[in-house]
Amino acid sequence: METGSSKQPSRDEAEQTLRQLGQDEGAVRYPPLPRWFFPVMAALVAGLALAQLMEPSESHRVTLALGVATLVTASRYWMNREGVSWASARFVDSVPFLLGILGAFALSWVVSATTGAWWIWIVGAVVAAGIVLRTGLAYRREHGE
Repeated sequence: METGSSKQPSRDEAEQTLRQLGQDEGAVRYPPLPRWFFPVMAALVAGLALAQLMEPSESHRVTLALGVATLVTASRYWMNREGVSWASARFVDSVPFLLGILGAFALSWVVSATTGAWWIWIVGAVVAAGIVLRTGLAYRREHGE
């Protein structure tokens, strides 16, 4: 669509252009992800929780390794995939996900630290992985394959 001295677009043309721009923005912000992405991310997040069951020195190393693997996977397949450099999701869209994951980890830590119930980390791992998988289902439903 040209600008300047040409005639104004009709209401339908303007609506169609805005709709297309919204779809284009969504394709960049929320790209189609491989089918395996969310199960792998769920396993990595669950691993982060289960690493807390290890001896502290091992736990720190495993947590660091899994954290790096999680960040590299997210970066490669979501944030910095081929054709798009550093896509940016709306922070508001990520808040429920982040609160759920961080809440599961925080609650697991508090219960484990105050009661000595080591098994709570297994529950936390299942809950965190479930949040990732549920988010993946919703993501695929809304943004496609």
